[in-house]
Amino acid sequence: MSKVFDAAKAAFDRVRPVPAAPVYSGVIAKIDVQLLRVACPERTEEQLAPWVEPIQRACKRFDIITVRRVAAFISQMAHESSLKPGREENLNYTAKRLTQVWRSRFPTIAVAEPYARNPEKLANRVYAGRMGNGPEMSGDGWKFRGAGPMQLTGRSNWTGFADAMGMTIDEALAYGRTLEGGVMSAAWFWMTNDLNRLADTPGVTDETRRINGGTHGLADREARFNRTVAALIAAGA
Repeated sequence: MSKVFDAAKAAFDRVRPVPAAPVYSGVIAKIDVQLLRVACPERTEEQLAPWVEPIQRACKRFDIITVRRVAAFISQMAHESSLKPGREENLNYTAKRLTQVWRSRFPTIAVAEPYARNPEKLANRVYAGRMGNGPEMSGDGWKFRGAGPMQLTGRSNWTGFADAMGMTIDEALAYGRTLEGGVMSAAWFWMTNDLNRLADTPGVTDETRRINGGTHGLADREARFNRTVAALIAAGA
């Protein structure tokens, strides 16, 4: 009986209509490969094509629906990740570099040496007791290290994202490392951190501080944003 059922299901799958692609209106409909190239010219159209629909879906879900919001969201992702899929935080540092990046934790080369070129051990040390993570021995620092275009980091963030997606934490961690899931995690972070409101105000400094903790790369972020706004307006958004 199961063989008959399986055969019938296979036949149905072959002839059933293919679901239509979602139809978007307004600013979201203007998100295409050409727009992504304006924001992220270091990538080719072929490389950017897979990003279009995930960005459209994420923008719709998290109310990123105005020219300024869309331009800010895309340009900040472009600066942070160059829209490269599967991005994860790089924690492969030399001992000397550790004393420069985390001076309070690694005041000397000798203290830093056991963590040099050891990303897992380093993550567990520097992210211990922060962002909802447990102590160093818990392994949370490595498990919840930064991933995706906005580098979602920490147990609290990943738990919040999992809840929003209706997933377990492990499902969310895997999903967030896909292209679509990475974009969705970036949009969730965007909404959760009130970045839509900040994007509605002039400039990109406030958004940059909320994302980066400072104004690192501000000139590049502004240039990408301004180009993207201009392209959206020219497209009739």
